Amino acid sequence: IQKEILSFKEALIYMNVSSSYLYKLTSSKSIPHFKPSGKLIYFKKTDLDTWMTSNKCESITESFSQIEA
Repeated sequence: IQKEILSFKEALIYMNVSSSYLYKLTSSKSIPHFKPSGKLIYFKKTDLDTWMTSNKCESITESFSQIEA
């Protein structure tokens, strides 16, 4: 998806998650989103990228390289 702003349905496809999970994330304010009309939900693609790449779990190789440094 090349757009900067994604609709709820586009975000579902982009993130490959269920609608119930994405609703849960938005209702708990766990993921950044916008509701300009008070109903429809939109997302910045960069916010989704940041959220999806947060809480990184390091590989064994990465862990060993930090210990050796």
